[in-house]
Amino acid sequence: MTALLYILLCLIWGSTWMAIKIGLQDAPPMTAAALRFIAAIIILHSLVLIKRYPYPRGWGKILRLAYPGLYMYGTSYAMIYLAEQYITSALTSVLFASFPLFVALLSLRILRTEHLSIATWLGLFTGFIGIVVIAYDSLQVSDQLFLGSLLALGGSATAAYGMLLHKKHFAHENILISATIQMTLGGIPLILWALAFDPWPATVFSARSLGSIIYLAVLGSVVAFVAYYWLLRHTRAVVVSLIAFVTPLVGVFIGVGLYSEPFTALTVVGTALILGGVVLAIKS
Repeated sequence: MTALLYILLCLIWGSTWMAIKIGLQDAPPMTAAALRFIAAIIILHSLVLIKRYPYPRGWGKILRLAYPGLYMYGTSYAMIYLAEQYITSALTSVLFASFPLFVALLSLRILRTEHLSIATWLGLFTGFIGIVVIAYDSLQVSDQLFLGSLLALGGSATAAYGMLLHKKHFAHENILISATIQMTLGGIPLILWALAFDPWPATVFSARSLGSIIYLAVLGSVVAFVAYYWLLRHTRAVVVSLIAFVTPLVGVFIGVGLYSEPFTALTVVGTALILGGVVLAIKS
């Protein structure tokens, strides 16, 4: 089951970067994100009702369970959707591969159950150098590319923080309830932002945009995150983050191989350093 879920998540999340990019052709970033999460939230709440799972009693318990969702969904995906305005889906997937490095680093403070080995620290340093190389390359091209790179890294860091909060406090809660409540709270800021600031007339409901929303809502959100919560319950957080080593390879193959997105020599070097750092950090 673990191996199958790993493969499934790698394929789904590796393809979501391009699906996001396709959706952004017909909708502003927060609107595209909000529509995705509205659809996913409706599906998740419907599944909870069908399964007749009880929600936690009292707003205090609900909000405590929901809190990690502000980071895993709200903040992280806001940054990712904004980032893909400026950078390619392939580069976004590569920068999000820093996720295990942030998990390893933040787990020192949040989980406090593991000490990082010398190999892990070397992996963190190697990955950081890769990030610097890509950031330098993007800065040489334009300020917008640099901003997109920073946003993608911010999305990776906040997703790692939210995941560790869930792992520490709520890993043994009902998986479907956790995903539903956390995604609901995380989706609210995206929806409010879209309503308040995005130009709705700019949104086009074409077959392309609807396909993107449906794919990202059903596979990229509901299926992927329910599987993700299952893995968090049964394996170590750093091991779960290994998924981020494979997804950029899928993302780069789709973006560069199928959609001819540009990929510079320095980006290749930075990618190799980030993925090498991830391998060192996780294998140790």
